[in-house]
Order: sequence, then C-alpha cells, then structure tokens
Amino acid sequence: MKRIPITFCVSMAVLLLVGPGCSLQRLKDSNKRLKDSNDRLVTENNRLENEVVGLEQQLVGLNLGGQSPDVDSAELGASRDSRDLLLEDEGISIDETSQGTRVRVPDQVFFQLGQAKLSQNGRRVLDRVARLVNEHPNQLVRVDGHTDDTPIRKVRKLYPTNWELSSARACRVVRYLVDHGAVDVNRIFPAGFSYYRPLARGRSPSARKKNRRVEIMILNQRAGAAL
Repeated sequence: MKRIPITFCVSMAVLLLVGPGCSLQRLKDSNKRLKDSNDRLVTENNRLENEVVGLEQQLVGLNLGGQSPDVDSAELGASRDSRDLLLEDEGISIDETSQGTRVRVPDQVFFQLGQAKLSQNGRRVLDRVARLVNEHPNQLVRVDGHTDDTPIRKVRKLYPTNWELSSARACRVVRYLVDHGAVDVNRIFPAGFSYYRPLARGRSPSARKKNRRVEIMILNQRAGAAL
C-alpha cells in the first residue's frame, strides 16, 4: 500500500480549515448586502409616506374653503371665528339674550326622533360648540333640552314622558362637551323642559319641528349669579 505524501495531507488540512471560513465570509457579505438593500427600501417607503401625508394635507386645505394648499390647516382653523363655523350648519343660530349667549340647534342635528344618542354630525357640531364655550372659561353653561308635544309611544320604557327625553338629550350633550370638548365639569349642567317652552304654537309638523331643539346657554354674570 502506497504512503500518502505528507504535502498532500497538509494541503487537504489547509482546505478543510479555510473552506468553512470562506463560506462564512460569503454569508456575512450576503447578509450585509441584504441589510443595505432593506435600509434603502425603508428609506424610500418613509419618503413615499411623507409624500402621501403632504398630499392629504393639501386636499384638506382645498376642501376648507378653497384655500391655498400651502396654508396649514391648523392655522386656518384658528383664524376662523367659532361662531362662523357653527353658522355654516343649516338651522343653527347664535343669539345674545338677557341671560347670555345662546346656541340653538335643531334636534335633528343631534338626534333621531325619540332617541338620545348623538349622531356623528352632532358630535362634529359639538366639537365646535366646545370651542365657543371654552372661549368663556369663567361663565356657567346650561344645556336645555326641548321636545314637541307628541306623546312618547315607541320608547316609553326608556322615556315615559317628554320630561325624561328632553332631560336625557341635555345630559348627553353635557357629557360629550365634558368628555370630548374639555369643558370644565364644574361649570356646566343640563336642564329638561319637555314641550313647555315652545317656539311655535300649534300642532303642525312645521311647528313641532321648530320646537324640537337643544339650546346651549353661555350664561352672563348676572344670570349665573342668580342660580
């Protein structure tokens, strides 16, 4: 049997030792290339997301009165009077009375017939009401619920009479202004008047529609002191 040359054995040993090292290095190089590629993809994705946000902000600017897309939407909102924003909603009125500032909102803006659950549109309106209320931080606020004279039938188990319905609606508005509008709970309270303070006399559909309403009263110092 022939003897294997020593040089051959040494060469094989070197290959066995170096081979795995070369494979490991190739894996490291491949991993680095993948990491670099992933970093580039993340950077590109962030850039595209920023472009989308910019386009959305421009669209908001265009929807808010045709202003230039360069106008910041927060600055636009701050520059507009809270009363003007409220008056954009059909049927809402703001008046100065002997008791203070009154915001009168038709009930259909807030609620469906016979219900006291706030609609999405009602929440949007109350967000604006909250801004107006918070412009007068030292004045009490009374939320008045008013119904028409139609007897309660379908929801009698929840609201036996219009007293309960008008009070529930006023409470719901108060809760929203406190929970979502940052109105101080110590200066706001509800009141339910049922149908005993109508704006229109008679039982016609138009009269009843006018009488169903919620009024947010920002009371002046004289009215507040009388409580």
